[in-house]
Amino acid sequence: MFYRVDYLLAVMLVGLLAGLAFSRITSRFPAEQVARSYFFIVLALIGLRIVCFMGSAANPQLTFWKIAGGAISDLGSLLFGALFGLAAHRTDRTALLLEPEVFSALCISTAFGFALAAIGKAFSMDWMIGFFHQSGYSTAFLKCIMITEVFAALAMLIPATVLPAVFALAVDMFGAVYTHIHNGDPLNDSTGAIGSLIHLAIIAALWMMQRPARRETPRRIPFFALGAGGVLCLLIAVAGGILMRHLAHA
Repeated sequence: MFYRVDYLLAVMLVGLLAGLAFSRITSRFPAEQVARSYFFIVLALIGLRIVCFMGSAANPQLTFWKIAGGAISDLGSLLFGALFGLAAHRTDRTALLLEPEVFSALCISTAFGFALAAIGKAFSMDWMIGFFHQSGYSTAFLKCIMITEVFAALAMLIPATVLPAVFALAVDMFGAVYTHIHNGDPLNDSTGAIGSLIHLAIIAALWMMQRPARRETPRRIPFFALGAGGVLCLLIAVAGGILMRHLAHA
């Protein structure tokens, strides 16, 4: 995948348009069947990404694995956008998005992405330590971030801990964006974090819509809570970044 925000959003948009194009055709299939298909396709893409990651780790000089992994990642973003396009012309569009298989697929793919990112950091510790020191952070803070990403990714696989995991990872990603802004880096350096924040926001929204207590409340209330939660995560991330930078130089 090209390291650009506009490219990432364009891939999702193309997926959305493709989903819209096929939404009338797929509307004849039950929501459960579409959701189940989405779930198994996501699992297949994760399996392929694992193969590419292992191939790249075994032979870093061979660019094929990196290119293939990027293409599979792009296909996942395309599929992510297509999901919402497919729901557009369905009379049960909300039911499709609230299918357990859809929610599970989003949680699993997002958790895998964070776990893979943490493992990637472990394979490039020298570069990561240099970046954190350049950003004013300590090596201990880097290790804390890596541990948090691994455990939060695992927590996303447990229904009872999905929301706390989303909250922790959102703070992590807002912190990444804040760090790049503080360093004067271009927006494209935050591509991965922005993509992750989009996925986390969708998961949080679907989680709130699934709550039995929310079903009879106006649809705008969960999304207001989502926005408030996002602002809170942003504030914690910025405050935490400032504090960690201060402690590193204390």
